[in-house]
Amino acid sequence: MLERYVNYCCELLSKLPLECMQYNFMQMALLATIFLAPLTATAGVQVVNYRMAFFADTIGHSVFAGAALGAIFLGAAGPVWGMPITALLIGLGVLFLQKQGKHSADTIIGVFFAFIVSLGLLLTGSDPNLAKLAGQFIFGDILLVTAQDTVLLALLSLIYLLFTTFSYNALLLIAIDEDSANAHRIKSDFYSYLHVSLLALIVIFTVKITGVLLAGAMLIVPAAAARNLAKRAGSMYFYAAMTGLISGMAGLIISAQDWANFPAGAAMVMTSCILFAASLIWKKLAAR
Repeated sequence: MLERYVNYCCELLSKLPLECMQYNFMQMALLATIFLAPLTATAGVQVVNYRMAFFADTIGHSVFAGAALGAIFLGAAGPVWGMPITALLIGLGVLFLQKQGKHSADTIIGVFFAFIVSLGLLLTGSDPNLAKLAGQFIFGDILLVTAQDTVLLALLSLIYLLFTTFSYNALLLIAIDEDSANAHRIKSDFYSYLHVSLLALIVIFTVKITGVLLAGAMLIVPAAAARNLAKRAGSMYFYAAMTGLISGMAGLIISAQDWANFPAGAAMVMTSCILFAASLIWKKLAAR
């Protein structure tokens, strides 16, 4: 039933005065971008606040091991479940060890990064079919997004929006001083584990569209641009969402032009980098 609404939205997008929007796969790609780009950008605000850029890369690189494990234990449909499950386990494992306080966050994330990348290489290196399967996620391809993927993206966007809305103050205080948050009877563990779980799912969706190499950039760059533009912590979400949406749509449309033979994910990230540079210039001018 929800896929019917997705198809209806694609019909509306086909009325845009752009030649590339006459193709169904481009309509689906643009619709997915409208959901994904603001989602990753707003999630990136918390990534920046919590200093979790390396964490996002670790989750992104878990797709190789997740896809391989899913294919080995669950068959042909295994990667669909193996990737998010592996990402969740890695994310929750990093947070659990981090809260033990025996090692720094960077050290724990570095160990998990080494483990999951080496595991992925061991599994995919022993089987050419698994290597080919995992290789699909290096660069990603938004043009292969299906109506089902778009529905899941829309639901994930709604869940994250509700989570951010109702836990904004708690997350902000935890990011500033977790001990102070606990003193105010905020269940920091609950919010942290839930936040990491949602972030892991967001990164996995991003990898499918932009690839492992650029997944982290979809979160970090728009949020960094928003920090240059925002005067208050809350307004960072608005500027991040707008930056992500503009760069995502512009990058996708540019990549579809005849004169541009660019990968869509790379075009999106490059556009967001240009907007980040523009935000730096604006910040300098506003300071004067």
